[in-house]
Amino acid sequence: MHDLVIRSGKNVAQSGHRVRALYLAAIIAASALGILHLSQLIDLIAPTSWIALLAGLWVGALAADLVTGLVHWGCDTWGDEETPWIGSSLIRWFRAHHREPQAMLEHDWIEVNGAPALAASAAFLVLPCLGSQSAFGYAVAWSLIGAGALANQFHQWAHMDSPPLLIRKLQRSGLILSRVRHARHHALHTGGYCISTGWLNGLLDATGFWRVLERSIAFVTGAEPRADARNRS
Repeated sequence: MHDLVIRSGKNVAQSGHRVRALYLAAIIAASALGILHLSQLIDLIAPTSWIALLAGLWVGALAADLVTGLVHWGCDTWGDEETPWIGSSLIRWFRAHHREPQAMLEHDWIEVNGAPALAASAAFLVLPCLGSQSAFGYAVAWSLIGAGALANQFHQWAHMDSPPLLIRKLQRSGLILSRVRHARHHALHTGGYCISTGWLNGLLDATGFWRVLERSIAFVTGAEPRADARNRS
């Protein structure tokens, strides 16, 4: 039995090392592919297309903010840690983060950015298949993938008391999610779901977007939002 425990521990450790190696490779790949596609985007720029380029980057960043908000809202609102496919990983992570918000500061750069980098690498590989030759369309896609890939890192910085100086400046300028803006989510847990730039949080919360979405889904499916939280209270 003792030998079995030792070998089991080695298997877990080896699995952990393999996952970290995969995450590191994904971060390198996503960075390289992002630079490659940026160079291709620059090639599409004509003297008259700078406005389209900047508009595309802005729209893509907004889209990334919305996507991260929808994922965050979905994992906070529906299902539980037993939900098939995503319960033991994605939902569990978000619920644990509510219980211990500062625990994510214990994770290093590879752990925080590895999984999003995997998704970003796949998205960057698919990007040429879209066949977009417009600066606007390419900029939207590039910005969406890039901002989405960095969402976990932005989120972690928003939990730091004193992030790096450059990051503090970006947070104060409103370009990325700040600690002050993100604190509302942890105070109420029913808003402020967007964790990329956070640009959409004010609008979506003020218009009741999340509650309308919840009522619509509840009406169609009969499911109860945050039922898991009620069962535990």
